[in-house]
Amino acid sequence: MIRQILNRKGGWVISIAVALGLFVALNAGLSGVTGVRIDLTQDRLYTLSDGTKRILDRVKEPVALEFYISQRLVKEVAIYGNYAGRVRDVINEFAAASNGRVTIAEFDPEPFSETEDLAVAAGVNGVPIDSGGEKVYFGLVARSGGRTGVIGFFQPQRESFLEYDLARMLDGLINPKKPVIGVVTSLPMFGQFRPQPGQPKRWFIVDAMEERFDVRNIFDVQTDLTDDIDVLFLVHPVNMSDEDLYAIDQFLMRRGRAFIMIDPNSELAQGSMAAGRPLAPAASDVNKLMTTWGVSMADKKAAGDMNLARIVNAGTDGNMKPAPYLLWLTVKDAAINSKDAVTRDINAVNIGSGGVIEVAENAPLTVEPLLSTTGQSQAFDVGLINPRAPNILDFVEKFKPGGKNLILSARVTGIADTAFPDGRPEPKKPEKVEPKDAKPAETKPEDADKKEEEKPPTEPEKKYPPHIAKSQAPINVILVTDTDMMQEHFWVRVQDFFGKRVALPFANNGDFIINALENLAGSGDLITLRSRGTAQRPFSHVEALRIEADRKFRAREQTLAKRLQEVQAKFEAAQTKAEGKSKEGEAVLTADQQKALDDEMENLRTDLIAIRKELRAVQLDLRKDIEALDTTLRFLNIGLVPLLVGLFAIGLGIVRVQRRKAAVQT
Repeated sequence: MIRQILNRKGGWVISIAVALGLFVALNAGLSGVTGVRIDLTQDRLYTLSDGTKRILDRVKEPVALEFYISQRLVKEVAIYGNYAGRVRDVINEFAAASNGRVTIAEFDPEPFSETEDLAVAAGVNGVPIDSGGEKVYFGLVARSGGRTGVIGFFQPQRESFLEYDLARMLDGLINPKKPVIGVVTSLPMFGQFRPQPGQPKRWFIVDAMEERFDVRNIFDVQTDLTDDIDVLFLVHPVNMSDEDLYAIDQFLMRRGRAFIMIDPNSELAQGSMAAGRPLAPAASDVNKLMTTWGVSMADKKAAGDMNLARIVNAGTDGNMKPAPYLLWLTVKDAAINSKDAVTRDINAVNIGSGGVIEVAENAPLTVEPLLSTTGQSQAFDVGLINPRAPNILDFVEKFKPGGKNLILSARVTGIADTAFPDGRPEPKKPEKVEPKDAKPAETKPEDADKKEEEKPPTEPEKKYPPHIAKSQAPINVILVTDTDMMQEHFWVRVQDFFGKRVALPFANNGDFIINALENLAGSGDLITLRSRGTAQRPFSHVEALRIEADRKFRAREQTLAKRLQEVQAKFEAAQTKAEGKSKEGEAVLTADQQKALDDEMENLRTDLIAIRKELRAVQLDLRKDIEALDTTLRFLNIGLVPLLVGLFAIGLGIVRVQRRKAAVQT
């Protein structure tokens, strides 16, 4: 029919007019629709999450977004120009989903203009673009009800965190009062106890916490753990007295919210002791409290897992030897509880020599695992760990999978009984130590009366709140058996950007911690957003092949390495003996003995060559599967797709030629 219309007089003009009319009608019909597209990314990074929509639903007062973007930056730096379009699209999505409560205004802060002054006053960061010192801007200011939120400068490296950064700023405007987190720790989270030149003042996780919470560093739990604290964050508690534990117990009886991170082997503390600068004891636990709930941390045990082990260098810088470090785990996939709000959207959590949570058969409270190992795991004695140089291959050699999942982190909920049924423990009085040679002082009668008068007045007895034997509401406690996961090298790369610390996470450690605190504090809208943004996109199939190849060849490699050492030792002993010298330098071998030794050395030399050759073959096979997969992936990405496109084009051309021939014949 189309061909008949085109063959008529004026048919082309009619067709073009109809096409233009349809185009105009389609645009008019879609003019009110924003951002219509299909999002095929794994984490749906181009679709507003349910958490963002709930935050937008809670917006009551109008929110004005001021988007400051220097056009010179857009024109001269392509990566920022492209990213500016991405930012613009997302904030337009926010505005479209807000039912008119969020409005957007865009500004170009040219040098020395009033717009630049407004941007700087609001907190937008200017960055020099050339040696002349002229600054460019790429930030956002949100204003609502006299409150202000700012993103100083958008970093393209944080593109996967864009929605979270915007939603967090918006949530801060809606909820200006931050939940209070009380931190009790023996680790230098807030800065080195003895600062060293070049060391950061505090851990980056504290910066991340302060963006969402009012964070308090508690030094004395007996006096500072008050009821205005929403969540207790207990990190590596060591040398805690019964009075301290009682204060924590009673806080839980009243408030019931705590995030507890303990460790059977803090690598930070262990490393400081090995270096002669003890920081804190390597082990920590609060089993005295936990056993009341029906859980405990296994004594001096660290969890190892072949499936989750991180691949590290077990050799030297000059002789790289990839091997799984069974105590350094990347917890992922089925090892993460996908049903709990804290871990539902978590992809990967890196753990270093974490402990094992044991659950009693008759546990009175509900215990729900959050992070665990796979069946290919084993609990190792922490005494096997070398704090000076990780003995990675020793754990591989000793590995015997137990066939059951070990719990690394769990949520404990329910009505709990106090761990101190007899009430407040009596404070221990310091023992008075008398010098060995001390003699009783002679006191004159008149001095006795004088000393009696000089005695200081007795202090009034302290008044304590009444003892609580059972929690006033169900407690909600999240336990984690590792504290090293908080250190930056386990989860984030921090870069300096003109004096600002910019975080590029490669694992969800920080997300897990913030999610847990936020969930315990009673909010959760940002959890689904935060966990979406991670720079780590592991090739799970590659990792599975790597683990399988390692399991297949590692035992053979170790056997050959031991055999090589034994033959090497025999060869060196035979070589020394073949020299025919005693310790005093006199010959001790006959001609026949010398010949026999020469034959033995030749056989040993042959064995050495054969073993080395076989060892190289095993090491080559260890990488063969990975290299084969790499070749396949390269072909699929580089060769197959263009080949398919080319074949499709050829096929399309053949079809068109056939149609033309058929049209000519008719």
